[in-house]
Amino acid sequence: MRSYKLLALMLCAESLLFGVVGCGQNPTTTPAPPSGSQSQTATKIPPRVMSSELSLEHTAVPLTEEQLAKVNGNKDADIATSITVGKQGGTMIYGSFGEGPKDFNPISANDSASNDILALMYAPLISFNYETQDYQPALLKQWVMSPTNKCDWTLSLREGLKWSDGEPLNADDVMFTINTIYNELNNPAKDILKVDGKPVQFTKIDDVTVSATIAAPSASFPMMMSSFVVIPQHTLQASIDNKTFAQVLNTDAKPESMICSGPYKLKQYENGQRVILERNPHYYRFDANGTRLPYIDTIIVTYSPDQDQQLLSFKAGQTDAFAGPRAQSIPDLLDEQSKGNYTVYECGPGESTSVFWFNMKRGKNEKSGNPYVSEGLAAIFDNLNFRQACMYAIDKESIIATELRGLAQSAWSMVSPALGFWYNPDVPHRDFNVEKAKQLLDEANITDRDGDGIREAADGTKVSFVFVTNKGNKSRENIATLISQDLRNVGIDAKPQFIDFTSLVTKIQDTHEYDACLLGFGGSIHPTNSMNLYLSSGRTHFWNPEQASPATPWEAQVDKLCSAFNTTIDTKQQQKCFFEIQSILAEACPYLPLFTSTVFVVARNKFENLKPTPFSGLLWNIDEVFLKD
Repeated sequence: MRSYKLLALMLCAESLLFGVVGCGQNPTTTPAPPSGSQSQTATKIPPRVMSSELSLEHTAVPLTEEQLAKVNGNKDADIATSITVGKQGGTMIYGSFGEGPKDFNPISANDSASNDILALMYAPLISFNYETQDYQPALLKQWVMSPTNKCDWTLSLREGLKWSDGEPLNADDVMFTINTIYNELNNPAKDILKVDGKPVQFTKIDDVTVSATIAAPSASFPMMMSSFVVIPQHTLQASIDNKTFAQVLNTDAKPESMICSGPYKLKQYENGQRVILERNPHYYRFDANGTRLPYIDTIIVTYSPDQDQQLLSFKAGQTDAFAGPRAQSIPDLLDEQSKGNYTVYECGPGESTSVFWFNMKRGKNEKSGNPYVSEGLAAIFDNLNFRQACMYAIDKESIIATELRGLAQSAWSMVSPALGFWYNPDVPHRDFNVEKAKQLLDEANITDRDGDGIREAADGTKVSFVFVTNKGNKSRENIATLISQDLRNVGIDAKPQFIDFTSLVTKIQDTHEYDACLLGFGGSIHPTNSMNLYLSSGRTHFWNPEQASPATPWEAQVDKLCSAFNTTIDTKQQQKCFFEIQSILAEACPYLPLFTSTVFVVARNKFENLKPTPFSGLLWNIDEVFLKD
């Protein structure tokens, strides 16, 4: 399948593909322990670090005569060549936790649970190969920049593409999708598909060719296309016409109405329990013998209410694989690898970061009439000294050493060290320092005026608020308690509230009625695809989303840098812009970066071609995976 990243930096409760991170090489180079052997260590695979050396263009290489014979003369077939040839059949049961997908609409979905499933159902125009660390053809067979005008691109689809219902997938679908992205409200994609603040201009040339014109030469354009999810015009045009598009692909929709292009299609969804996916008979990829992928007939994703039940289900043999076990569970998992005939893969840091942030959206919810945040707390949250004091007050290293058993590293921005070229190691740090935190609060005239141990602002507002996080993630629940204790030590009363992930997403994306939040963000391997977070107008600018104009001078500065990033063909200049964005946000502290975890993936040894990677977890190449004899 070769995975893609949707046009969003996503909210992560726990993730199959995005919040769960792997290792970057094919595990066949480091064999899993055979059944019956003794192994109390994880299988470690050298980590990959993102490079700047990514292909801006790709021109299709013709298939050989032998390859053409294998695929019945289909000259545009995509043949998987770097895999062990397998056989069709069987089922994989993947264990997750939480409530499952919130949305089956690939244009509007903006949470990991939804997008993890959608990534198995929809193919992108351009895919990212996590093994080779480069962009490669998917639905597009080639994309070429004009030699005379670097603002003009030609995009060529493979001939003979079909949707899962057998209908042709062509340039009309691409144009339909583009128009939907730009015209529908509440979708994160429109934040990304712009250069110099202007939408990309697409034109249909013929059934398999589309031209694209951007406002300025940009090294970001192929990365924009790599996150492009095409939707079917023949089934969805009516919903656009009658203005029901936002509802037509929700979780109540009938599976047969969800026509897709990826390796799997939806067979059944039991709300909060499981998703059943079945092979798409018209998927565009083949193996070297001409067998149409995917190999596995059925993928079942089951949802447990919490991490403990997720682990118990695996130990009971009810699931075949899962990711992100609690640090406390890892020693037992390692000890039982031989007995359970599975392998624990130690994967190193991925791209997801846990963060704590304050709601800085001002005004009232038009529907409820309630303020997003009370006036007194809003003034406190707007105070830079307060935000920086909170960063100093949190003992991240203690959290990492205790709750995470040392299996994480402290973060100072949203960008993980795993992103290599794009990671700025020199952003401002605010290491744990209680006295410095108290000093900043005192300087802001936020003091304990009545002697009850909780500080008050000058107007008498107590620094007492609730921060929300998702229930079921036991590690995050424990971390929330530790953060609450750290803040209380400097006179800040921050009380955690644990709610289901669907309700949490509604609070922070729709109603915006909450004080603060603790959550993970992930899903972006390239800055282009995270611009919806950094732009003040972005839907995922989570501390104050969808601003009509920048609310602060530093956000205005970040907006300018985002524009500069997307209007240059020079990746070194892009790096300079992105480093400055990271530094500005580290100084302004609208969010408090906490840590990037070392994530473990666990899978039974009955599967071949598993390729855990640093950024996408276990299922990114699920179309190539098969069951051994």
